Amino acid sequence: MSIPAKTRILVTGGTGFIGRYVVDLLIEDGLHPLITTFKENSPDNPNVEAVEVDLTNATQTHELVNTYKPQIVLHLAGVTGNSDPTGRIYHDINFNGTVNLLKALDKIGVSRVVLLGSAAEYGDQAIPFREDMPAKPVSNYAVSKAKANQFALDMHKTAGLPVTILRVFTAFGYGQPDKMFLSQLIKHALLNQHFKMSDGLQKRDFVHVENVAGAIKAAITADNPVGRIINIAGGKGIALSDLAQHVWKICGADPGRLDIGSRKKLGDDSFDTEADISLAAEILNWRPGPSILSESGVSPALTETVRLMQTALSARK
Repeated sequence: MSIPAKTRILVTGGTGFIGRYVVDLLIEDGLHPLITTFKENSPDNPNVEAVEVDLTNATQTHELVNTYKPQIVLHLAGVTGNSDPTGRIYHDINFNGTVNLLKALDKIGVSRVVLLGSAAEYGDQAIPFREDMPAKPVSNYAVSKAKANQFALDMHKTAGLPVTILRVFTAFGYGQPDKMFLSQLIKHALLNQHFKMSDGLQKRDFVHVENVAGAIKAAITADNPVGRIINIAGGKGIALSDLAQHVWKICGADPGRLDIGSRKKLGDDSFDTEADISLAAEILNWRPGPSILSESGVSPALTETVRLMQTALSARK
């Protein structure tokens, strides 16, 4: 199913890491989404129509929805990490913001709503994670995502809201937030600086951000994704220590400056993530690109990410 050019598409968090790639993909297809921004963020593309809105403000959110009357909504806005020990910021933005948006959409009618979930919702369970597993979140961030997505599924059951939840695992690529492990690792390697990390035995399931954007687009056009949770991942857990050593090598950094085992694991860091992605193939006809790390070496996507980060660092000098 193709998307008509005049379809009103609302993308929340359109200036975020994943959001920018999604918006670019939509524009390439001749579509003209309206994106929401928050505070100082602005779109990279001057041709993108943007509106500043605080989704935690129910009045602002309802006004936006009632004015624009979107037909398709991609809810990509949110905060990640564990920087707030109280959990308030995650509850306000990830949960309350989602509730406000979905309640507003329920008033106008909408053809499809795609929300981003997180691998962290599964918590500490046996891998690979399957969509029929219960959510067992550990961190405040994970709790906020699990609650928001359960609210969305409940609205689908009670009000027929056409929601699809894509549980995205560890998205990587150029533009990834600096606070993320891989971004920090690459930056330290390129600058040949000491990098302190845990023993790195925990596995993470990486998926390139362009593939994530492709999955989001597929969720708009697929025939039967509504009311479902669908894992979006590479389908293979990679030990962070293995990845770190490969990145260190391709960057030509001093091996003595990679301090594996110098930090303790905290919260979500203590367990593995790996996804069963068979449902994504079945429902979305989607598959990830090459694994970030395999027997043949690092993926082209990781090599390109390193190259782009190196170029950006050189430009700042």
